[in-house]
Amino acid sequence: MLLELLGMETTPFNQFLSLAVGGVGFYFLVSGLSYLIFFVWGRKRFHPSYVENKEELRGQMKWGVIGVIGNAAFMLPLTYLMATGHSQAYWDVSDYGWPYLIGSFIAYLVFTETCIYWAHRWLHTDFGYKHFHSIHHEWRTTTSWVSMAFHPFDSFLQALPHHLMVFLIPMHGSIYFVMLTFVAIWSVIIHDRVSIVRLGALNYTGHHTLHHWYYTCNYGQFFTFWDRIMGTHMDPAKEEKNPEIPEGLLR
Repeated sequence: MLLELLGMETTPFNQFLSLAVGGVGFYFLVSGLSYLIFFVWGRKRFHPSYVENKEELRGQMKWGVIGVIGNAAFMLPLTYLMATGHSQAYWDVSDYGWPYLIGSFIAYLVFTETCIYWAHRWLHTDFGYKHFHSIHHEWRTTTSWVSMAFHPFDSFLQALPHHLMVFLIPMHGSIYFVMLTFVAIWSVIIHDRVSIVRLGALNYTGHHTLHHWYYTCNYGQFFTFWDRIMGTHMDPAKEEKNPEIPEGLLR
């Protein structure tokens, strides 16, 4: 779709180029804006103890760019197949009706939440962590720039369920594209260490802050139900007064 808007032929190279350039641009736009709001302009309100470390920021940005471009490369076969009409994406709601669209969206959430929880758990095994996920956990106290700072295979593995779903069942194209955009924004939100929404069912920012602090909890994507079922849930509301946690870390 993007290539058509740009008047470019849908080739694997053009597909990769649009994903890589668009992804990097989106990363710097959203993460950069979040960093300015919470760590620069609003630092005294949101993170008064934060001290900028330019070397750390460069490392976060470097791996953010590597993660985005690497993910675009790993995902190219799937995204190219979709762009050339080989997925089950459809665009007219009347093809399956509104009840199916709503049901498919619920199925999408359950499928991606389940796959990503267990993929994330695997990334915290000795092998997964050593070879892939340790890069993302290099920063125990996160900033907005950590949102996409992953080893490319780590980024690929956690994004894969979102792409697979559109091949498994008929899926309205708007759900696919809106959710891919939302996932990228969500990743920024849960790394800026400011919990604007605090709902127990959501794996909100405080949950992910604890995940980076302790490594062994809160593996979910959007929700906490798998963490609660598997005993890996840690409630930020109950941890705010924990003496092991630096003051102001959970907001």
